[in-house]
Amino acid sequence: MTTSKNPALIKNMFNKIASRYDFNNNIISFGLHKIIKKKAIKELVIKNNMRVLDECCGTGDIAADLRKQNKYLDITGIDFSENMIEIARKKHPDITFLEGNCTHLPFLNNSFDIITMSFGLRNIEDYKTAIKESFRVLEDGGQFLHLDFGKKNIFSKIFDYIAKTLIYIFYGNKLPYEYLIKSKQEFFTPEKLIKEFEKEGFVLKKRKDYIFGIISMQIFEKTKTAYC
Repeated sequence: MTTSKNPALIKNMFNKIASRYDFNNNIISFGLHKIIKKKAIKELVIKNNMRVLDECCGTGDIAADLRKQNKYLDITGIDFSENMIEIARKKHPDITFLEGNCTHLPFLNNSFDIITMSFGLRNIEDYKTAIKESFRVLEDGGQFLHLDFGKKNIFSKIFDYIAKTLIYIFYGNKLPYEYLIKSKQEFFTPEKLIKEFEKEGFVLKKRKDYIFGIISMQIFEKTKTAYC
């Protein structure tokens, strides 16, 4: 049975785990998620004064890494979990964080040069609209970086087992993270995900896999040929 991604339930879940979100991510990934995020954004072509939107920003990891990479970026983070946004604002007061929904972005067309989304799309019920909205607010020639779980291989299964065990030990109530593991297992393969983005007009420019393919990064471009 497909895991429910009712927006109200997902929002409530992330609000509940917000206070321990960073700690649990470090435990599950042995801290590797931080390294991978930094490696992924280095694949972007970044110039001074670019407008960047970090969707499903959580507590602001990607936004903060982008700020460290280039202090002249105009960065906005958005997430529909008010508790996540509250933490992000406290951790990174020099970055603008907004509470909002990726399926109805509060921005004009062509507002950003770069959009990033890490470990977020698989939690969005109406993922097609989220992709369309990203396309709408991205400037022609703009880059969209997507980062999430990738190949469903033996290493991915080993990760699932380790994650469940560690969360049970450190978190106790493991139900939210059982959902996260199930959503990972049900999420598109990188190949299928690329096709979903291409359907909405994006063009794949680069793909990189990390940790034996457990994590996959894709960079798409919004090109004028998409309108032809």
